[in-house]
Amino acid sequence: MVRKKVVLRREEILDATVEQIKQRGIATTRITDVASALGVSSGLIYYHFETKEQLIEATFAHAVRLELDGARAVLSRPAPPLTRMKALLRLYSPTAKAAEAWRLWIDGYSAGLRDKGLRTVMEKMDEEWKRIFTSLIEEGMARGEFHCADARAATWRITLFLDGLAVQMIARHGVLKKEEAAAWMREHAAAELGIDVESLGSRR
Repeated sequence: MVRKKVVLRREEILDATVEQIKQRGIATTRITDVASALGVSSGLIYYHFETKEQLIEATFAHAVRLELDGARAVLSRPAPPLTRMKALLRLYSPTAKAAEAWRLWIDGYSAGLRDKGLRTVMEKMDEEWKRIFTSLIEEGMARGEFHCADARAATWRITLFLDGLAVQMIARHGVLKKEEAAAWMREHAAAELGIDVESLGSRR
């Protein structure tokens, strides 16, 4: 029972750290900020994480796991590949609900240039996202829904486009209208999958 309480408290710390990073950024988020948000002493945070670096790495691993659980759930749904692809694009695209999460990931990629542990976490997330997209594209090709020569190459081109779009939309807030960016996303994904753009949704 004691162990369960510790695990739950650790999860609460990670959730609170995610929110603090979203508000403050990695560089300026302090352990005292996380403790204050939870209404606990900094000592409790240090009980679980000896350094801020350990806390940040664990926080991103936690956020990655939650996000990828959602992506895997989409992949395993008993629905046509096209239906699941639309759901997967909504999860990944910076034009939808994922826009808020992208602020976290961009900050993480930047900090990962100086933090090897964090960089490893981010690389594993990226590899798993690509694996999920590739698996779904291969399934769609086998069923005759998608028409592309190389599922892996299509995955890279789709995700690279969305990654770049996310950087522009987050770093240069307001430079693109969401509707315009969403239309470009659908056009690009449809071209890579060899399908009609209208099958990915409205242009509006």
